[in-house]
Amino acid sequence: MLAVAVALTLCSPVLSAGAILPAQERAALPAPTCRATLDSLDAKTRQNYAGFLLEVRGARADAYHNMVTAARADADARTLDSCLPVLRGYAGWYDDPHLFVFQSQSADTSTARRRAAELEHHPVSERAVRSRVQMAGNAADPLEGIWYDGQQRIAVVPDAARGTGHLIGVLITSDTVAWPVGAVRARFTRQSEGAYTVDMLTRGFAHLTLDATLHRGDLLRFSPGMWGRAFPGGAVRSGYLDATDVHRPTVVVRPKSVVVSIPSHDPAHTSLLDSLVRAHAAEIESRPLLIVDVRGNEGGSSLMSRVLDPFIASREQRVTPYDSGAAVVMSSPAQMAYARRFAGSDTTAFVRDLLARMAASPGQLVQIEPGPPAPPTVVPARAGGWKVVVLVDHGTVSASEVLVLNALRSTRATVVGTNTAGALDYQSVNIVSLGTGDRRWALGYPTITAHADLPRRGMRGKGIAPDVRLDWAQVPDAIVEVERRFAP
Repeated sequence: MLAVAVALTLCSPVLSAGAILPAQERAALPAPTCRATLDSLDAKTRQNYAGFLLEVRGARADAYHNMVTAARADADARTLDSCLPVLRGYAGWYDDPHLFVFQSQSADTSTARRRAAELEHHPVSERAVRSRVQMAGNAADPLEGIWYDGQQRIAVVPDAARGTGHLIGVLITSDTVAWPVGAVRARFTRQSEGAYTVDMLTRGFAHLTLDATLHRGDLLRFSPGMWGRAFPGGAVRSGYLDATDVHRPTVVVRPKSVVVSIPSHDPAHTSLLDSLVRAHAAEIESRPLLIVDVRGNEGGSSLMSRVLDPFIASREQRVTPYDSGAAVVMSSPAQMAYARRFAGSDTTAFVRDLLARMAASPGQLVQIEPGPPAPPTVVPARAGGWKVVVLVDHGTVSASEVLVLNALRSTRATVVGTNTAGALDYQSVNIVSLGTGDRRWALGYPTITAHADLPRRGMRGKGIAPDVRLDWAQVPDAIVEVERRFAP
């Protein structure tokens, strides 16, 4: 049933069957322009995004019309190659982490060859980078140091040519012959403390313009993607980050606590987390504190961390502001195609009923499950006297926010940090073609809406507030501070 898909795919993008047009259809289209691309992005958003129907009203509708008018004027003055800032600005106006301009992760063969031949080179040694960062101390940019992306190691150093606030990411260890050591893979521009824009080349030489944010001091989150810090910092050495794949969860046993670090809810790592938690169940039960760190978590599948649910849950349940309302979907051709893919064959009674109701209400919201909404699932609590502390920040997004809500419902758990990203009003991402014939960009939008009363009782633009507010920038060691506050 589609309700199950809500939990499975809270932010995992799914490429629609119509996202890439056949070659003959692309050839028949007129040459795309920036204005035509923007207009298509706007039309696809209005057709498929329930947030437009529910929230672009009154003063916000006036603001939308002003935004679109200005964006169209900007698009008219741009070439297609310089159009991305206009498209990103349009998507960013909605302030919804699940609504975005999807950028292709690969380039065509001729473009890839050209970019490989034009790679900039800035040879630098890891020893020199370490020496510079140590000498600079607090004067160094927080991003400076050595990072890893799988087997690649990247030195992030100041970009002398562009001055203060600009940095470059240079390969010091490569994992493919196409990327030589010394090649510049990324250029960063600092926007605010811990926040950057980045122009990056993927391994397949696609050019991406992304936002990048620093979390825990050791995670660099892109949208999408993630790097881990190798130097300076001790997260890898201490076991809080996996030394090879920064997305993988880790478990660290301390005298007063067990720390479960989950940088990603990528379902590929479900079995690893299952095995880690089960292997350390006795330590969790014998320590006064279980710490679950989801700061900077990129989302994925909420079921990825279900092995922790019995350790977090309590027999008595608290109520959160987000527990009421029936999930709905907006009816459109793309939404109906999504329902068929994720709910199963339309030969089933459930899907036939849902699709029939969607077909009868084009452009409207349709309740997924007929009848009154079911209450939140009550997870059987594991017996024991430990406390649970869940660490969050503004990078805690989507599927990881489901874990946060589970903690807020539990009397044994405390959520600590800053407000989360607020991505559960509109969930489960689909990606659809803009239909212009240009394959660089598509629309990523959320398919499932928490309830039809939004924005009332919503979290978009605000996030989930913690039980205890703590500014992580003011805390030298988060784990030590949490143990001091919460461990007897």
